[in-house]
Amino acid sequence: MADTEIVGPAVKGHRRFFVLGPPVTLLMFSNALTGTILTDLIVYRACLFSPNTNHTECSILRTNASSSEAIDVEAQVEAHVSMIVLAKSLIESVLPAILSLFLGPWSDRAGRRPLFLSGFAGFTIFYISLTFMCNWNMNPWYFLIPSLPASALGGLGAVIIASMCHIADTSAEKDRTMLLAWLQASVYIGVLFGIFTGPLIFKTSGYTAVFSTAAICCMLALLYIYFFVQETVQDTSKESIRGLFKISSVQELVSSAVEKRDGFFRPVVWLAICILALSIMVLEGEVSISFLFTRERLGWDVQRYSYFSGTAVLLSIPCMIVGVSWFSRILDFPDSLITGIALTSCLGGALTKAFATEGWHMYLSSFIGFFNGATGPVMRSTISKSVPAKDIGKVFSLTSSLETLSPLVGAPLYTLIYSHYLPPIYPSPVFLLSASFFTLLLLLTLCLAVVNRNYRNVNFAPLVEEE
Repeated sequence: MADTEIVGPAVKGHRRFFVLGPPVTLLMFSNALTGTILTDLIVYRACLFSPNTNHTECSILRTNASSSEAIDVEAQVEAHVSMIVLAKSLIESVLPAILSLFLGPWSDRAGRRPLFLSGFAGFTIFYISLTFMCNWNMNPWYFLIPSLPASALGGLGAVIIASMCHIADTSAEKDRTMLLAWLQASVYIGVLFGIFTGPLIFKTSGYTAVFSTAAICCMLALLYIYFFVQETVQDTSKESIRGLFKISSVQELVSSAVEKRDGFFRPVVWLAICILALSIMVLEGEVSISFLFTRERLGWDVQRYSYFSGTAVLLSIPCMIVGVSWFSRILDFPDSLITGIALTSCLGGALTKAFATEGWHMYLSSFIGFFNGATGPVMRSTISKSVPAKDIGKVFSLTSSLETLSPLVGAPLYTLIYSHYLPPIYPSPVFLLSASFFTLLLLLTLCLAVVNRNYRNVNFAPLVEEE
């Protein structure tokens, strides 16, 4: 394999956030803007095409979603909608997960920009397609079609790999946790504005305006990447797209993840990957049923659910940034301890949701789980610090693949439990399941702390003796 050179840091400090922040914010804004609206569209179309309902009954979902009549109508199509949402999750997980195994090793040779460009191009196609399709009177299953090209071009996995590798390529190890936290903040900022803006655009202009706005945002993000994000890998071999699907790339990925060598702390990396993948599985599982849960249990419509989601994100952004900065820079807490604090916050939030019977209980769960966003950036930072620089793309590729596959377990599991134990079952089994997973994650984090400390002591002890 040709020599690959990683370009060193060209931008100092937290200003590096503004390099990747805008396009990632625009992408997540688009996803949040359309997520609940697309689910609402699927619910409405499933009602129209259901043999058990008529147009008059379905119109109640638009005019008075919190009424008892609307709840009864929705209950009749609930199982159908859950299957469509599940199929969408599977499509958006399988293809990106397979591609991720090739994207990381290929990006170590061909660079990070191609991953950015393909990922944002796929989402642009996705939202342009939905802009036209929402005006056609079609079966809700057809709304799965736009997910195919978006997933085939790498989906969110390509953007995640490119972002993590770009930061790892251009940052010092001591700054990496904070920079990844800033990147996570850009995700939350996009989600926050999308959640609050979506219902307003939908209420005033309808589905077409929502999806076209998302398409424009993704197109702007694509142009930003093309003109402003520089390549961090200089490869003299001029790797082409034909080298993407080399079996040797997967072999390199596997060997880089399992072979023992200097600078690679295998148990630390694998424990961090497991914690990251399992936490994302729980998150994706909850996301797949949260809107349906609040509609069925609390009678919330799109607007009320969006306000709740936006409030939760608004609370998470400053708590994550200030918390990570305070714990890592001022108190000098290890990454494992910061992760343990974040997971404890998640555990409390899940238990509160499980026993929720009133709307304010959901807001209380957000207040208790205020630090839930810290797990991802902290664990990614741990991985990057435990892997040689030349293998970062490969290991992050494996990490992204497992993250992308997580919804394959989380979404079906949560959908299955939810569909069999619909509200008003009390307490909610799906959120009790989340609490169980967070307890397991806390135990894994404890193991990570012990293993990481032992590995660091063993590897740095000879250096101390020599001094």
